[in-house]
Amino acid sequence: MEKTMIEKLFNEIELALQNKISMPIHIFALYVQDYLCDNYDEMYKENAEVTEFLNEDLPDITDIAEYMNDELNNKFLEELKKEYDKAKELYYGR
Repeated sequence: MEKTMIEKLFNEIELALQNKISMPIHIFALYVQDYLCDNYDEMYKENAEVTEFLNEDLPDITDIAEYMNDELNNKFLEELKKEYDKAKELYYGR
């Protein structure tokens, strides 16, 4: 079965949290912002509650990341993990 747009985003976030992405963290943060905007309608059809949840705080969290700033990039990853865990719980249930 093909992954949903939400599951694809979850997969990308999981890779970032494991430091297995092929781009710098600040670029990944921009990628997440673009992904949320570009795929909002399809994600909303898949699961409105999770899509609204992701779009509520995730854009602010992605703004934390900054070029060549390890402290802020680590803070971004910490906040991203918290938000990701909550979103997974909403999506998959407890």
